Amino acid sequence: MFITLSEHRPPVPVQAPRFPLRLSTMSERPLKVLQIAFACEPERGSEPAVGWHCAYAASRDKPVWVITDPSHRERIEAWLKRHDERNIRVAYHAMPSWTQWMWRIQFTVNLYYYLWNIGAVKLAKRLHAEHRFDLVHHVTYVRYWMPSAGAALGIPFVWGPLGGGESAPPGFLRGVGLKGLFEENLRAAMRWVFECDPALKRTAKASTVAVACSEDTATRMRRLGVKDLRVMSSIGITPGGLGDHTPRPADGKVRFISVGRLLHWKGFHFGLEAFAKADLPNGEFVVVGNGPEMGRLQALVDRLGIRDKVTFTGELPWRDGLKQFQAADVLVHPSLHDSGGFVLLEAMEMRKPVVCLKLGGPGVYVNEHTGYAIPATSIPQVIDDLATAMRQLAADPDLRQRLGQAGHARATTEFTWARKPQDTERLYREVVGRG
Repeated sequence: MFITLSEHRPPVPVQAPRFPLRLSTMSERPLKVLQIAFACEPERGSEPAVGWHCAYAASRDKPVWVITDPSHRERIEAWLKRHDERNIRVAYHAMPSWTQWMWRIQFTVNLYYYLWNIGAVKLAKRLHAEHRFDLVHHVTYVRYWMPSAGAALGIPFVWGPLGGGESAPPGFLRGVGLKGLFEENLRAAMRWVFECDPALKRTAKASTVAVACSEDTATRMRRLGVKDLRVMSSIGITPGGLGDHTPRPADGKVRFISVGRLLHWKGFHFGLEAFAKADLPNGEFVVVGNGPEMGRLQALVDRLGIRDKVTFTGELPWRDGLKQFQAADVLVHPSLHDSGGFVLLEAMEMRKPVVCLKLGGPGVYVNEHTGYAIPATSIPQVIDDLATAMRQLAADPDLRQRLGQAGHARATTEFTWARKPQDTERLYREVVGRG
């Protein structure tokens, strides 16, 4: 399924230097680290990418042990063998066979993950008794509202980066349909129930340092009782992984693009309504992806009278999706509650200005130098401001170029996987130094 370009890259080894990092004191021994990463897989996107890249980053100068789910075993073992990787040491916690049906329903996947963490405690304690870890790090799932097996070891504990605390602003669920309203209310109810869970509160209080992906999640984590909270990104890019970044040839058109699963909370309908309001004679809009909102979005385009300017590509292979991105001028991403946002960093790497809402992860990545991060006060205000941004970008090629260049510089210096080894080691040393 096409979600972001990251999910469908051809198999390319992660490029990162293998050399001992400079420790705060050169006489310090390498740390022994255990990571809890339910989702962890090489050459993937989304949460498996977060789990894998964190393990890879931490293991450049020392062995790192990772506890993950056996569903990732085949790709992990093949990658380790192919690259003769010896620093990543993986232990698999398998759930009983009777639990496998839980994967079929979105709600019960959360129950499976909850039970997985409870079961993984025994494996974590056994590994700790054998290796005497200096610290444990919970990496994935990136959900603040679930407890972690790492909290049970009684050693320095890094919890995160975590997301999931983002919510659609009040009044912004108009037009999402009954199914969308049900899913949003269910999501809010699940968070409330789990926030009352003593196991979650013990996890929060056990953390030496907790890390949130956004200020929204940080606010909720503080209420759980964390002692030290940071806000930083959980995702990154490998510069150069998306190929040619040269601007497309001028043809008198300005092409806007939205990429991702067509879900109600992704806000595609706001982008389309704003595009119609902008009324750009030279404008085109491409929607790349598939999902349950496809029919509703196509009907909206017909009602708005912009069918001749909007293209729905559906699900695409990676290379075809990349071509669509390269042929675009601006990414429109008005998501209501994204914790991360690989697609934004990919657009920035490809020198595409980004128009998004100042909510969750996108509000962290995009600033006034790289695009438009629009405050979300009301639906009419958002549509007006999105339309204004589209008009300004359509009318000013130099503005598109300036924002695109600044976005490329920001993405390829501040949000790369290559920075993770240094950042991770620095955090680990600080946490262990507190005792």
